[in-house]
Amino acid sequence: MTAAQIAELVAMSEAEMIALAYEEAAGGDTRRALRQAIEDVMALERKLAATERMVSHGFVRGGLPSRAA
Repeated sequence: MTAAQIAELVAMSEAEMIALAYEEAAGGDTRRALRQAIEDVMALERKLAATERMVSHGFVRGGLPSRAA
């Protein structure tokens, strides 16, 4: 890797670096890279939704404690 290539990588945003990684993983096929990125995002959204359903939102069963008079 040349110094110019390293400088170009350093100047990239996080989104650009991720896009480049997908493109390289897809062998340069940008349509396949985009499709894979979208599939990954959709899978993460499903996992997030499932996780959110498992999180307590502060609901407690039972009555309120009685106050001592």
